[in-house]
Amino acid sequence: MKRKKETKDSFSENISLIKRALSIISELTPNRLKIDVIKAVVDALTPYIAICMSALIIDELAGKKEPSVQRLIYYVIITTGGTLFFHIISAILQQKITIMNGVFNQELKKYLNNIKLNLDYDKMEDTKYNELHSKIVGSMFMTNGGITSVVDLLTSLITSSIACITAVIIITRVFVKTTGEASQLFSFGIGLLYAIIIIGCIAITVRNSRKESKEEFGLYQNCATNRYIDYYHFNYMEDDKAAKDIHIFNQRDLIIGEIRDKARKPWMNILIRRARLYQIYFGSNIIISTFIGGLTYVVIGLRALKGYISLGNVSQSYSSIVILISSIQNFFVSMSQIISNNEYLKVLYEYIDFAGVSSQGEIIPKEHNGWEIEFHNVSFKYPSSEEYTLKNVSFRITSNSQTAIVGVNGSGKTTMIKLLCGFYKPQEGYITLNGFKIEDYDRDAYLDLFSVVFQDFKIFAFPIGENVAASTQYDEKRVWQALKTAGIDKKTESLSNKLNHYIYKNIDVEGTDISGGEEQKLAIARAFYKDAPFIIFDEPTAALDPVAEAEIYTKFNQIVGDKAAVFISHRLSSCRFCERIFVFDKGEIVQRGTHDDLLKDSNGKYFELWNAQAQYYQ
Repeated sequence: MKRKKETKDSFSENISLIKRALSIISELTPNRLKIDVIKAVVDALTPYIAICMSALIIDELAGKKEPSVQRLIYYVIITTGGTLFFHIISAILQQKITIMNGVFNQELKKYLNNIKLNLDYDKMEDTKYNELHSKIVGSMFMTNGGITSVVDLLTSLITSSIACITAVIIITRVFVKTTGEASQLFSFGIGLLYAIIIIGCIAITVRNSRKESKEEFGLYQNCATNRYIDYYHFNYMEDDKAAKDIHIFNQRDLIIGEIRDKARKPWMNILIRRARLYQIYFGSNIIISTFIGGLTYVVIGLRALKGYISLGNVSQSYSSIVILISSIQNFFVSMSQIISNNEYLKVLYEYIDFAGVSSQGEIIPKEHNGWEIEFHNVSFKYPSSEEYTLKNVSFRITSNSQTAIVGVNGSGKTTMIKLLCGFYKPQEGYITLNGFKIEDYDRDAYLDLFSVVFQDFKIFAFPIGENVAASTQYDEKRVWQALKTAGIDKKTESLSNKLNHYIYKNIDVEGTDISGGEEQKLAIARAFYKDAPFIIFDEPTAALDPVAEAEIYTKFNQIVGDKAAVFISHRLSSCRFCERIFVFDKGEIVQRGTHDDLLKDSNGKYFELWNAQAQYYQ
C-alpha cells in the first residue's frame, strides 16, 4: 500500500510540475502548445498515407486480374498529393513554431529578469540564489532542458501515441484476419511470442533511456562552469573599464587560463562523459531496434509464406510494425525524459519561489509633517558569517537633520545603510518608521522614502534625462534643476542632444564618455530628482575634484532643506557641517556628538581618525 501511495504521489507531483510549466509557457507565448499539438497530429499521420496507399498499389500490381491504370493513377495521386499536403501543413506549422520558440526564449529571459529585478536585496546576495540561477542557465541554454523542452517532449509524446494507435488499428487486421482453426492457433502463438520479445526489448530501451537521462542530469546539476563563463564573458570582459586593467596588468593570460581551466575544460569533460552515456545506452538501443526490425521481417515473412496476407499487406504490416515499435520506444523514452526533465523544473520553481518578495505590508506611508526612523538595539550578521557586523546599535534620524557616519573600513557603516533602506532584516532588535516596524510597510512604498547615492552607484548607457529621472518619462524642468544642483548642467548644455544625449557608446555611437567625477555628479543629480524625504550619501564626493566638492558642501543645507540627510565619508573634514556625527567601530557606535565635541576627547576614536588625516592638510 505504501509503495502504491508513493507511486501515486510521484505521478501527481509530476503532473503538477508539468501543469505549472504549461501555465508559464501559455502566459509567455499564448497558443504555442496548441500549434505544436496540431503539428504533432499531422506528423504522426503523414507516414501512414504512403503506407496504406502503397499496399493498395502493390496489391493492384500483383493481383490476379490485370491492373487498372486508372486506379493506379488514382492511388498515386492520393499518395503524393496527400503526403505533399500534409508536408506543406507541417512546414507552415514548423515555421510558426520556430518563430514562437524565438519569442518564447526572449520572453523567458524577460520573465527571469523581472524575477531578479523584483528580488529582495538580501536574496540577491545569497549564494543559494546564484547557484539556482546558474543551474537554470545551464539546463536551458547548455542542455536544452527545463521549461524550454517541456512542449517538445509533450508533443513527442502525443506524436508517438497517435502513431501507436494508428499502427495498432492497421496491424490488428493482419494478425486477426486468418482462416481456419490451425491458422488462428499459429497466428496466436507467433503473435504471443513476438509480443513477449518486443515488450522485453522495449523495457530494456526504456530502462536505458531512463538511466541515461538520470545520469545526464547528475552531470549538470552540480556544474558551476557556466558561472565562470558568465562572469568573464558577460560581466568582466564586457565592462569597458576592465580593459585598462587587462592591458596594464597583462591579464589576458590570466583570463584565458581561468576560462580554460575552470570553465571550458570541465565543460568539455561533461560533454565527453555525456557522449559516452549516449554510446553506452543509445548504442544498445540501436542494436535492439535493428534486432526488432529483423524479427519483424521474419514474422511478416512467415505469415506471407502461409498465404495469410497479400504482398501489399506485407509492406503495410512491416512498415506499421516498425513505426509501432519505434513509437512505443519513443513514447516511453519521452515519458522518461519528461520525468527527468521535471528535475530541472524543480530547480526553476525553487528559484521562482525563492525569489518571492517577502515584505508586502498593508500600511502605506502618507505625506505628513515629519519622518522619524529609529534603530532599536539592532544587531546583524550576514548569512554566510558567524560574526556580527552590527552589534546593539540604537539611534534616531528625523526630518530636518544632518547626520554624518564615520569609521574605518569594515566598521559597519554600509551595512547600517542596507538595514536602513530595508535591504536586510536584523537578527536582533528592530527598526521603526514613525513608530511602526518597517516590515509593516509596503516594500516599494518604503523604498520611495529614500534617495541614495551609493558608493558603487551605476550610470547606464541611456540618455542623460533618463539616467537622472530613472524613467523614460520625466519633468525636464526638474531634471535641469537637479543637474544644476549637482553641478553638471553646463556639461549637459554643451552636448548636441542635451538631455537626450546618450552616455557612453554602448548603444549610441555618438554617445559621450564621461569622467568618474561627472558620473558621480549624475548620481547625485538622480538623488536630488527623486526628492525623497530621506537622502543618503555614501562617499558622494570621492571622485569629485576639490572645487566641485566644496561647491556641494557649500550649498548642502540648501540642497537638503527639511529632509533627513545621512552622510557617510572617510574624509572627516567633509563631515564638519553636519549637526551630529556617529562614530562606528567594529559594528558599534562608540561615539556621538558634533565635530568640536568629539575632538575634545583625545582618547576617542574620532580624535584618532581626525589626527591621522589632519597631517595631510597641514
